[in-house]
Amino acid sequence: MKLRKLTFLFLIHAFCILSCKSSEKDKNDDSFTFIGRDAYTINVYNGLEYYKLNETRKFMDGYYVVGDKMSKWEEFEFKEGLLNGDYIVFHPNGEMFSHTQYSNGKKHGDELMYFPDGVLNSKKTYQNNILVGSTYSYFENGKVQSESIIEDGESIETQNFDLLGNIVSQRFIKDSRTITQKIVEGKIYSEMVSSNYDNYETAKFYNEDGTIHLYLQMIEENDTMFILELNEDGKEIKRVDAKANPQEAMTYFNLFN
Repeated sequence: MKLRKLTFLFLIHAFCILSCKSSEKDKNDDSFTFIGRDAYTINVYNGLEYYKLNETRKFMDGYYVVGDKMSKWEEFEFKEGLLNGDYIVFHPNGEMFSHTQYSNGKKHGDELMYFPDGVLNSKKTYQNNILVGSTYSYFENGKVQSESIIEDGESIETQNFDLLGNIVSQRFIKDSRTITQKIVEGKIYSEMVSSNYDNYETAKFYNEDGTIHLYLQMIEENDTMFILELNEDGKEIKRVDAKANPQEAMTYFNLFN
């Protein structure tokens, strides 16, 4: 409701600037302050961004609208120089680009991003600058493109979807290893595994019946990189020296990518 009221007040203000003989009433409206794009400066202290008006060198306080006679670019609310409340950025066409909620200079609440046509692009939620809950990205038709589960500010599980809602890939953490799987027609096509504490890295490619088509591991020994081809039990059946056989090694490297 507050955002609608402020947007309405801004439109009245802009209209009067363009068509009214006197805009004194709007200029005296203290519900927000209208400023130009280069009217403020940001300084960082102790990891927080403080906003000051260039003209007065005082901390910004209250609600501000940034724009000119024809358009606006930002709306934001401050408390003693720190973002506190809504921070809104607009696309050149006037549609909302992003809407982020702040508390005492830190992201606290939802951060929403939008496509130029007004459709939601992504959603994140913060508590004191730390990601929480789940994050989402969307296709322009409004369907979910990806969903990530957040733990301790980091993504621990992500699923990516196609326009029909089918899972096309997923990533999750298991036993201190990050596992990334590509899904084709509901079946695992490939699986990449990388350790979160050492250089362990493998790649598996599957047949349609679920059996392993190709099992690779990348290792480094004595400053030399090797690609190992393994059997289904994880035992080495072939080794490629990246220095001695760069072309063959590159074929395997491309599979990891």
